Amino acid sequence: MYSVMVVDDEPLFREYIQKKFNWKALDMSVVCEARHGIEALEQAKAHRPDIALVDINMPYMDGLALSEQLKLCYPDISIVLVTGHNEFEYARRAIRIGVKDYLLKPFDEEEFMVTLNKVRSFMKAQREERANSRDQFALLRESFLLKLISQDFDMKREDAEAAMVRLRIPIPQRHYRVAVTVIDHLRSMDDPAEASLWRYAVENMLQELVAVSGEHVLFHDAEGRTVSIIAFDDHEEGLAFDGQAFERLGRLVEHHFKFTVTTGLGRFSSDGMELRLSYRDALTAIQNKMTAGQGRVIWHERLGSNPSLFELFSVELQEMLIYSLRMKEGDAVEELLDQVFAYLGKTRAAVDTALTGLMGFVSIGLSFANESGIAIGDLFGPEFSPYRELERMSTIEQCQDWLKALFRRVLDAAYDSRPSKSLKLYEAAKQIIHDRYADSDLTVEAIAGRLYIDASYLRKIFKKEAGMPASDYLTYVRLQKAKELMIGSKLKLSDVAERVGYSDANYFSKRFKKHFGVTPSVYEQRKRR
Repeated sequence: MYSVMVVDDEPLFREYIQKKFNWKALDMSVVCEARHGIEALEQAKAHRPDIALVDINMPYMDGLALSEQLKLCYPDISIVLVTGHNEFEYARRAIRIGVKDYLLKPFDEEEFMVTLNKVRSFMKAQREERANSRDQFALLRESFLLKLISQDFDMKREDAEAAMVRLRIPIPQRHYRVAVTVIDHLRSMDDPAEASLWRYAVENMLQELVAVSGEHVLFHDAEGRTVSIIAFDDHEEGLAFDGQAFERLGRLVEHHFKFTVTTGLGRFSSDGMELRLSYRDALTAIQNKMTAGQGRVIWHERLGSNPSLFELFSVELQEMLIYSLRMKEGDAVEELLDQVFAYLGKTRAAVDTALTGLMGFVSIGLSFANESGIAIGDLFGPEFSPYRELERMSTIEQCQDWLKALFRRVLDAAYDSRPSKSLKLYEAAKQIIHDRYADSDLTVEAIAGRLYIDASYLRKIFKKEAGMPASDYLTYVRLQKAKELMIGSKLKLSDVAERVGYSDANYFSKRFKKHFGVTPSVYEQRKRR
């Protein structure tokens, strides 16, 4: 709803304006009034109205002077001047200084409603434009942050730092630490929308709890995990950071939401080009929650005196394994496990180090089983103890065979007992398209966000299940709905375009012709003969 200030030195006119017109129909409400310009400036400061109805001829400060002051202090305010015939030239001058429109006394209800509707339409468009601009900036910022933490980031330092400044990423000239926070068993939640809601709630709490002299930037990595860049203005403050905010987050989430979160904290650094290293540290800490414990804060540097104990295998290899499990690629899973054991044989790791590293992969397999709705006890028995079973192995080959068998069993159970997760996501994505095709902001990225998955992952599973890209399917649904509207209604083509998610009628016509071989107008004529 838009707020309105009425400024006029005549009490009867102010009362008339408030009571005569249907403000609710305009999606507006009068929040304040003033007798002259000086009082109006005070009211504007107190109420910050969206629209000001201003009479030109007033004592102390006339409407033109007030309009200049209002536009100076509040550039986004929309001003409508109310004027008599003899002040018409003043009104025209006011338009040039930024007044949105004017009403010429005496005016009737229709004139008033038309003028205010024009102002409302302008303000709505202005708000949408600003929102789109903010969204575009946010997308560019998050996209660059994802590049910064990727393993193959190779931008020159000066270019990277310039981009950070441009996108308001608080790393150059600052000290920082990266944290990664995950909701434990998040993927076992049946409803993606529910999972997204819980993540949003956790992130809101996190924003409130982390207070530093610099900035706290939140974004999502490619797997949807919550990444925090905690930037400190002061080096000593960064060194003294104790992570209590994340500890408190864990306690509050468990108390109020009845689930747990685990946070991994990466290395402290003063070099912006090391962001991905701190991020990788935080991921490594998260990967060790099976041995370090869920529902807690895990510091990378406190995992143990021997770094190889916890960093035996790359995070990339572990993430490739998770991805292959979700895509039902059993051969790829076995190839990755072969890489694991080839590396063990090459490095001749100590037994305790090797066992701890292998338990990380066991954790991945069991987490996937849990994500797939499979009870570990039902699958392996109530006495299942993977660490003890690995300890009993006398050769590395026995460990290799045992771990491969575990993953085969998990995969078989996951895809024999239920539709594949990718199929479920594909069906959910299709449903979103059919439900929301009229939304012009609906994109593959938006659909992926609603399903709490990465857009590239959605594109792959959609192509695999449907045999066509998700974006093509969205276009197909929109154009089929457009055909139905053209046959069954007398809507203008611009209205048809808007109802199927195209804000630009010309672009809609081009897509229609490309898809069906004729323009919408030609198609419409043929069907109505």
